[in-house]
Amino acid sequence: MIKFLLFPILLIFNIYYKKVNIGLFFASVLLFSGYLYYLSPELGILSIANLSIFKVSITLIGILKFTIIAGVILSWLYMFGVDASNSLSALIQQLYESTVSIFRNIIPPTAGFDLSPLIAFFVLQLAERGLTILAGEIIPRVLANDIGI
Repeated sequence: MIKFLLFPILLIFNIYYKKVNIGLFFASVLLFSGYLYYLSPELGILSIANLSIFKVSITLIGILKFTIIAGVILSWLYMFGVDASNSLSALIQQLYESTVSIFRNIIPPTAGFDLSPLIAFFVLQLAERGLTILAGEIIPRVLANDIGI
């Protein structure tokens, strides 16, 4: 049912950048903006756009952090011979590899240790923390300007 409802949005926002569908990010920002406007229509467009971008970005970073943890656990399971092959584990492995490969190109595995998942997790944690701090600093100012306080 959800796929049927979101299909027109996914057709419109089918924008790719280096094999990543960034149109989904824009679609989720648009949907969350509509949700925020429904909750509090007295906010201005700028406030709603800022809140939406920050919230969707923080949620996306949280999903990527979960994917890194799940990918590491899956790699341990594969190492011990557990057959955990299904569509969910394939999706997690694909997201894990695409996220961690960026850091693996910078810091290659040495002596059998791959530190790229750890570094990727720390960079994502730092980005999430930075977005949270920015949201705490910027959004109250924008809200105060929109409401007229």
